[in-house]
Amino acid sequence: MERYDCLVIGAGIAGITAGIYLKRSNLSCLVLDKDAPGGKLNNIHRIDNYPGVARIAGPELAMSLFNQANDLGVVFDYGAVSEVRKENCLFLVKTDVNSYEAKSLIVATGIENKKLGVPGEAEYSGKGVSYCATCDGNFFKGMPVVVYGYKDHAVEDAIYLSGLASHVYVLAPQELETTQAHREELLRADNLTLLEGAKLLQAKGEGKLQSVTYELNGEQHELETAALFQLNGEKSSSMFLSSLGVKTNKGFIEVGPNMETNVPGLFAAGDVLDKKLRQLVNAAGEASVAATMAIAYVHSLKA
Repeated sequence: MERYDCLVIGAGIAGITAGIYLKRSNLSCLVLDKDAPGGKLNNIHRIDNYPGVARIAGPELAMSLFNQANDLGVVFDYGAVSEVRKENCLFLVKTDVNSYEAKSLIVATGIENKKLGVPGEAEYSGKGVSYCATCDGNFFKGMPVVVYGYKDHAVEDAIYLSGLASHVYVLAPQELETTQAHREELLRADNLTLLEGAKLLQAKGEGKLQSVTYELNGEQHELETAALFQLNGEKSSSMFLSSLGVKTNKGFIEVGPNMETNVPGLFAAGDVLDKKLRQLVNAAGEASVAATMAIAYVHSLKA
């Protein structure tokens, strides 16, 4: 079984940042993820609020981060973590392809889209129902689409889709939670209709999605659409920590000011945390703190 001073679970901006700090300290480390390096960066079509970078595509930033870490010699591996245990001051991490031991652990697994559970959502998943506009938007070029959600990432994706689709209907179950700049850009799109207060009831079709039903002001309506981008709600990706007794709030990890959890040697950073602001810039900052504290923790074991 491979052993490291620190193992990082998650290769988004937080996980890669942690890997860079760990490698520069000369600790042995591994950055592990079930998907391609970059995490949700790979699904963001445009970033315009990252310090020092006026505008960049998410996949481009992901590749830049990966190349920087790779040039330093950070080791990446792939696998879905199924279980984490702690025995004799060592974390035992099991994935679907391998097992590892580590003196310390940094969890940076981010968030996943939450399913609504409305009729037709599961049935038409991959047949018109999507959870990633950047991934699937091009399949519906020149067709009408629906975006369901009210937070900033839903607004960003609706703006992106307005450049591809014939028309974008934004069903927002409550008032938009976005920046003023994004709201203004959304409302400027001449092929976009915003329906605040609309609640999705059902996805319908025959073999593939053809329409959605929603409720607005007590009345039901039906919209013909080629795609439904369900972007309303997210959940933490931390279930694999259940056996450790990590303190969480609705699945999101609680940490102290040094990104430490209630389990000695276990740190966390990024969107998996219980926090209000989920942005790339604070994910990177949290990761730098988590890595620095993990380094100190490993050195304390050697003392």
